[in-house]
This record gives sequence, structure tokens and C-alpha cells, in this order.
Amino acid sequence: MADQRQRGGGDHQRHVPYTCREYAAMVFILGECHGNAREAARVYAQRYENLRHPNHQTILSAMNRLEEDGNVIPRAHRGPGHGMAGRPDRDRNGRDEERVLACVRDNPQTSIRKMESELELPYHFIQRALKQNNQHAYHYTKVHELRPADYAARSLFCREMLRRIDQDPEFLLNVLFTDESTFGRDDTFNTHNHHHYAEENPHVTVQTKHQTRFSTNKWVGIVGNNIIGPINFPIPLTSVFYSNFLRNRLRILIQNIPDARFGNIIYQHDGAPQHTADITLDVLDNLFPGRWIGQGRGDRQPVIRWPPRSPDLNPLDFFYWGWIKEKIYCNEIVNIDDLEFRITAAAAAITPEMLEDVRRNFVKRLRLCLRRAGGHIEQYL
Repeated sequence: MADQRQRGGGDHQRHVPYTCREYAAMVFILGECHGNAREAARVYAQRYENLRHPNHQTILSAMNRLEEDGNVIPRAHRGPGHGMAGRPDRDRNGRDEERVLACVRDNPQTSIRKMESELELPYHFIQRALKQNNQHAYHYTKVHELRPADYAARSLFCREMLRRIDQDPEFLLNVLFTDESTFGRDDTFNTHNHHHYAEENPHVTVQTKHQTRFSTNKWVGIVGNNIIGPINFPIPLTSVFYSNFLRNRLRILIQNIPDARFGNIIYQHDGAPQHTADITLDVLDNLFPGRWIGQGRGDRQPVIRWPPRSPDLNPLDFFYWGWIKEKIYCNEIVNIDDLEFRITAAAAAITPEMLEDVRRNFVKRLRLCLRRAGGHIEQYL
């Protein structure tokens, strides 16, 4: 019998609940342990050796019930005298629930913590009321700026790309999507995506805002199921360097791709100043006559005009750079060689199957953008 009384477990594992005095001791010890339920369970077991030993979940449940309706006894075991005199359970109080719903209707951007303070209702009651009424907290999606003229330009681009894809199913396999991106030591470490599991808080840290800084600029191209690069570009990038790269190196890089025919390649880049300089446009018209996508000037115009401020339509932006940064910023970067190695390793991990998915995603984005009349699409993906 003594062993049975000392065996820990939750309320649902027993026909007889703990006594009010036992629950009160649990809550009291939880306060002593500053809300650490596992530590509270350990202290309880040491302090009350001859009583049943609750686990941490039992202690948390007792505390939650106390906060919600002022009663530590599980509802299934409450008799007529177990409720608080003259006071109904809060979670059955329709007026309190309506107050919660009215609060989110008036201010959809509020938080449970704010409502807890303003309405003077327990956190868990508000949380349950929202859940039972299908009220969910949705995150904002960051999107790029669009100017009034951009909507028509984006629609025109999507319509023309879809038309060519419908005419030639292999059209996208010949489009060389390109972009440049700079990687630094302190660029991105998303604490929401990185965790350290342990029984106790190890208080892990990651150093940022280093005084010693370094960075590297990369050019990358994606054509079919192949990646060209990453290629080192200077910081800052100049139109002279960029045009020389196109003239002297790009043809060789493309010719090294299996089954790629230079004469079929359609070169794409955005409207960055280095891409629209006269010297760059001259090279493009010479290398890719009638076969480049971008923004032209005067009589030097692309076969398809790239819409301004549209990174959500470039596979490098909506896939490649995000993939690379997620891999390289998983922990602290030591030096420039470490950064370069991580970029190369992350790029090598991209498979042809992944690039096939990217093309399907690209077509999906074109259609969605067209349905949105050229508007933002990231929040719907």
C-alpha cells in the first residue's frame, strides 16, 4: 500500500484525487520553485516521503485549475461543496467569453497577455475561449514594397511567361535565372528557428554584433536542374566588372553544363543599376540577342521585361538565398574561410529534385500573381 501511495502520476490515473491539502502543498511548492514544475515535483517527493508523489504535469494542472476557476480539485471529482461559494466557474461564464470575443473584434492585433490584464481574466480561460470559437493568432507576412505602376508590370510579366510556357513546355529549362547576394558574419540568426533542448535552462547564447566583420558577395545562376556558382563578386559590384563577367566568363560557365546549348539560353537578371548600365546592355545584346529578361533602355530592350521590385518571382530570392542562409547561420561563424566553406557546402546539398520543385513553385507564383492582379503573393503561399 505504501508503494502505491508513493507512485507518481497524473489525476487521470487514479479513482481518488489528491486531497485539497495535498494540492495546496503542490501549488505552494511550485511557487517556491519559481514555476519550475519538475523541480517542484522533486521537492514535493523529498518533503512528503510518505505521501503520493505527483509528477510535474499534475502540479501544473492543479495550478492551472486554481488560476482558471479558483479550485484545485479536478472537475470530475468536485461535489456540491467543491466550487467557490456564490461564484460560477469562469469557463462556463458566457459573459466573460463574450467579453473576450468582443475584445478581439475591436482589436484583432491584441494579445492574450493584454486581454488578461484588461479583462482581469485568467490566461488559460482566454486561451480556451479563443480556441473554442475558432479564433487563431496569425502571423504577419513581410512583403516587399510595390508601387502603383508595379502591379501592371508584374501582371504583364506573368502573362507573357505563362504564354511561353504553354507554347513550349521546355521553355523554363532554358531560362538562366540569376542574382547576387552578400553574406556577412552577423547577417541572420533567427532565434525562433534555433533551440536547445534540456531538462533545465542551459542559458545558451550566440554572439552577434562582432567588431571584427567580414562579408562576401556571390553571383549564382539556376538553369534547368543545374546551378552555376556561387561565383565571387566584388563589394561593391560595378557595371564594368559585371559586363566583363558576362563577356569573358559566362559563356564558359554555361558550356560546362551538360546538355546546355548556349544558343538556347535566355538570360535573366533584375533591374539593379549594374544590370541596366549601357556597357552591360551592349554585352547582353551581343551575347543573348533577343534572349534576355531584364530592364532595358532606349532601343536596347529585353525579350521579356522584368518587373521592378519582384524578388518573389525570382527563384534565387524565393528559394536559393533562403536555403543557403538557413544552413550557414545555424551557429556562429568563425572567419571568412568558415563562411565561404558553409556557402559552398550548402549549395552542393541542393538536388535536381529540389530544382524541379522550384520550377513548379515558380509557375504557381506566376498564376497566383496574375490572379492577384500583380499584387503581393507571399502571404498566400
